[in-house]
Amino acid sequence: MSQWGAGRILAALVGVSGAVVAMASGCGAVDGYDCAELLACEFITEDGINNGACDGVCVDATFGGFVQQPFLVWIGSIGPIEQPPECGEALQGTRSDDPASPATHDLLHAEPPPHPGCDPCACTAPACALPAGLSVTSGYMCDEGPGETVTPFEPQAAWDGTCVAPGTVPAAAFGSFAIAPVTERACEVVAAPVPRDGALPGSAEVAVVCEGDDSRCPNDGDHCIGAEERLTAGWRRCIMSEIDDDYVECPSGEDIRGPRYSEKFTFWVVVDDTRECTPCSCHETAPSVCVAIVSTFEDAACGEMIDSAIVRENGVCHDAEPGSTLGSMNAAWRVNAPGSCVPSGGELMGEHTVQGRRTLCCLPEGT
Repeated sequence: MSQWGAGRILAALVGVSGAVVAMASGCGAVDGYDCAELLACEFITEDGINNGACDGVCVDATFGGFVQQPFLVWIGSIGPIEQPPECGEALQGTRSDDPASPATHDLLHAEPPPHPGCDPCACTAPACALPAGLSVTSGYMCDEGPGETVTPFEPQAAWDGTCVAPGTVPAAAFGSFAIAPVTERACEVVAAPVPRDGALPGSAEVAVVCEGDDSRCPNDGDHCIGAEERLTAGWRRCIMSEIDDDYVECPSGEDIRGPRYSEKFTFWVVVDDTRECTPCSCHETAPSVCVAIVSTFEDAACGEMIDSAIVRENGVCHDAEPGSTLGSMNAAWRVNAPGSCVPSGGELMGEHTVQGRRTLCCLPEGT
């Protein structure tokens, strides 16, 4: 049996002793009516606060500049991919598809805190890098055409120029060799330990405002304030201002009868935050000058030199000595003068705007 039906039965049972006052037409006395007729009579308790259908208290909700009804409100924080609770979760034991379930009235947003700022931009230092190795061909003048063999002769990555012996190239395959260019490694953006994209970190505070069911109170203008013990954790009973004003105060004891909505919260109907940090970039302020000398050797220990060549940013081609073999190589810097650069970006752009200020005044928890 519903609570509404149970309340009507209570009216019939208790009305005999005068604990309740019959309100509907035809319910002026118990005598002369059978049980079925008594169940159809609506009633209100003598103290005027309940009619057996409102699970709480029926009050005169005249709140001045506020919406003329109390709301069920959830105030809390949600993450970037989280959803706020639905109104059907406000009351314990009520399903979201229950006709008596509160309906969503509004979703309000707290004003975001000040932007935490942008991470400073930084750049790696430019650098000179030695050639990546040799490309050996059997023909002269680095001819890699049909009929010529091509043998790579490359040191390990990040070679520092010390003697290396990647292999052995016999005389028949050693006609010439191309030395890769030195590399002027440009400066690059350094990612911050925790990069920010301009969005506010963490969670945002919102308020889910849900309408109640005013039909459960017998008098026009009365509103049912649900009992606190029926509220799901996190939900409050509040009233909400009708006007968009910075100076709305919660009603005082002289303004209303019934519970005191004394705890004040301020939210916004719309929060538009387009603030973001501009991307970091690096700009060269002085060029790098990188010149190396690369030497080739017949043996595997850089002892029997074949030749040396000066290498710049374009690389170089060098013919081998007839009949020689290639067994090792080394390199050294003639000029190692990295340039310089400066970072830019990391500036806060956009704006934060809010519209539609709303004041929520809530019953203290435990009331």
